[in-house]
Amino acid sequence: MKGYFDDENKEYIIEDMKPRRPWLNYLWNEKAVCSSDQFGHGFFWRAIGTQRRNIEKGVRNVYIKDKSTGEVYSPNRNYGDLPFKVYETHVGINYQKIISEYKGVETVFTICVPKDDAVALYNVKITNKNRDNRLIDGYFCIEPTPALSWHDAYGYADNDEKLNGLLYCHDGFALPNDYTKVFVGCDKKYSAYDLSHSDFRGEYYEYDNPKGIKNDKLSCKGATFEPEYVAAFQFSDIFSESDTFESTFCSFAARNFEEVEKLRKKHLEDTTFEAELKRVSAENASEYEVFTLNSPDKYLNSQTNIWLKRQTSLGKTWGRLYGKGFRDVMQDITAFVSMDTELAKKQILHALKYQYEDGNPIRMFEPSFKFPYNDGGVWIAGAVLSYLNESGDLSILSEKVPYLKGDSYENSNYSDAFVTEPYVTGGKVGTVLEHILAATDYLLGSRGKRNLVLWRGGDWNDSMNSVGRKNKGESVWLSIATVKAVGELIEILKISGNDGLIIGYEKRKDELISAVKLHGFKGGRYIYGYNDEDEIIGGEERTFLNPQTWSVLAGIGSEKERLEIMDEVEKNLKCDYGYVQCRPSFTRGDDNIGRASYFQPGLVENGAVYNHGVAFKIAADCMLGKADSAYKTLKMISYDNPSNPDNGVEPYAVSNMYMGPENKYIAGYAPMSWVTGTAGWLYRCVTEYMCGVKPTFDGLEVSPCLPKEWDGVTARRVYRGEIYEIRYEKSDEKELICDGKKVEKLPLTGKGDVHKVLCKF
Repeated sequence: MKGYFDDENKEYIIEDMKPRRPWLNYLWNEKAVCSSDQFGHGFFWRAIGTQRRNIEKGVRNVYIKDKSTGEVYSPNRNYGDLPFKVYETHVGINYQKIISEYKGVETVFTICVPKDDAVALYNVKITNKNRDNRLIDGYFCIEPTPALSWHDAYGYADNDEKLNGLLYCHDGFALPNDYTKVFVGCDKKYSAYDLSHSDFRGEYYEYDNPKGIKNDKLSCKGATFEPEYVAAFQFSDIFSESDTFESTFCSFAARNFEEVEKLRKKHLEDTTFEAELKRVSAENASEYEVFTLNSPDKYLNSQTNIWLKRQTSLGKTWGRLYGKGFRDVMQDITAFVSMDTELAKKQILHALKYQYEDGNPIRMFEPSFKFPYNDGGVWIAGAVLSYLNESGDLSILSEKVPYLKGDSYENSNYSDAFVTEPYVTGGKVGTVLEHILAATDYLLGSRGKRNLVLWRGGDWNDSMNSVGRKNKGESVWLSIATVKAVGELIEILKISGNDGLIIGYEKRKDELISAVKLHGFKGGRYIYGYNDEDEIIGGEERTFLNPQTWSVLAGIGSEKERLEIMDEVEKNLKCDYGYVQCRPSFTRGDDNIGRASYFQPGLVENGAVYNHGVAFKIAADCMLGKADSAYKTLKMISYDNPSNPDNGVEPYAVSNMYMGPENKYIAGYAPMSWVTGTAGWLYRCVTEYMCGVKPTFDGLEVSPCLPKEWDGVTARRVYRGEIYEIRYEKSDEKELICDGKKVEKLPLTGKGDVHKVLCKF
């Protein structure tokens, strides 16, 4: 696998342009998301309320035609595998840059999403390095998606000379939104253009050999009644006046012509592409400075200092892209909060609006997914507690937030469908503290005959989706997670001065722990739960990862018991590249369990190395002081594990899973990157658990759990405006020394000081 990290520029450089599968990067702001593979191909959409408005998808290509020889090629895609002298992609923060050189012509194709607007920017720079006389035409094309309905008869597209761009319109009856225009503009005058696939690509051709480029000029014709459109620009004799040609393009959706004019002027006239790149980089700088690791593991340094933060940031804003899962957003906020506390607060308040009046949140919003999962509430207290500990701002607890109208179960739907609908405020409004209490009370009141928490539609394991439809099935994992959430609530009550509520929640927590121990522990391990038919899910027949690891995270049982539980994990769930979600995999479908049992062995929740769950295991190891086990586990799921070569995952991203060893076709393959809670949890595993730098309401704790092989480790943490430069030193004594004084926690002076810290461990 050829490529390398350039941490100084916050880039990963892809040198092997044809890995096992396309490698993705995501570019986004608060309004829009653009994807790009190593060639620059991908989608671009913007959010409009709860909707996603597609703007483009698929191919983004530069073409070069040498008119003296007739040769045509794409410098960013290289369909014919031509012997390029240079061919690489620079994966950056909110940009993607594809660089190539062939026969003395260098092409740099850069994609960027600006800070504020739902706009994609493209810059094409072509240089004649030989400085000889060449008759070269340049082309650029993308695939806009102007349609808001399936009625092709609403649509038309044409060139707009005044705007120097191509305008696509889809004005129709009863459309889902009023963004009926898509515009693709340019800052240079072009010689010709195409808007129809049949004109540019050709009815019986593909993008490796577009028919339109074979002609002297593109068609310069408008288009209508098209199921798909193209935006193709031709520039003739690009080296006639200079050895370098450069042009910037923009793509966006708009409601009217005035909005088109305004956005085009802003991004193609009022500022330069280079200025926008610098602005985006400067805007994100603070996120990357908050924690810096310098360890012997250079790859882990790159991941911790740059890429895990980047991936977590995507999740906190856009969930899993197809929608904002409540649990997903809350977990990512918990990890992201140190990078931008104000933005984290904003996202917490927004997400809490999607908590029903009975205290249980919707599974996913924007668009809505109403399957009655029952675990949403367990993630709220942890997210708010992380904000309090990072910021010291108790005022969030008094912020008033409306509830989503209705009862969660009455509004639920067992259909596996996303629903685009407007947000409906209920009659109930509560403070953030009341929202936390409502979620906790819902969970503690949603109990079955064994006093365990009801499963209903499922819990964290989305594919256990038929275990509790009759409101009888009980989840041991969810009960354990509720224990952890109650503990986090109690901590919030302590630091906010609500001591009078603590005794009642302590009692209810202890009662739930008793039920977990009595009914959830069998054969030396925790089962997953009981379904509606009173059948045990897990136990001696099948071991599940999450109930074991979460019993440690929730502090259930003695230290000896927790260590024994983790021994069961090592014995039953370990493979060469991580820990499987369950073993053995299900081999036949069971309607009393759900889709997990229908998945092929080793796939997804049915026996895959589900990295999100592996991250829980790493945290549990650290809580038990098992530093070497935690680090080895982390390396097992890293892209460069020699026991799992050519797994397909991007070195700069974290995969959702590796297919498990019980799968006989694609064991070890990692097909799904970026859209996973793994990144945020791994970031916390490294910073809070391994390095042990954990914020509390009145200062930073430093309690490391570092592997024996590490020496000379340092870390830098920015916390409430102060900087702590931490040096770790192995010692027989455990001491924390700050500015020459022995302390229990790192102090806050309120002056923005730089502190020298020595942590002996």
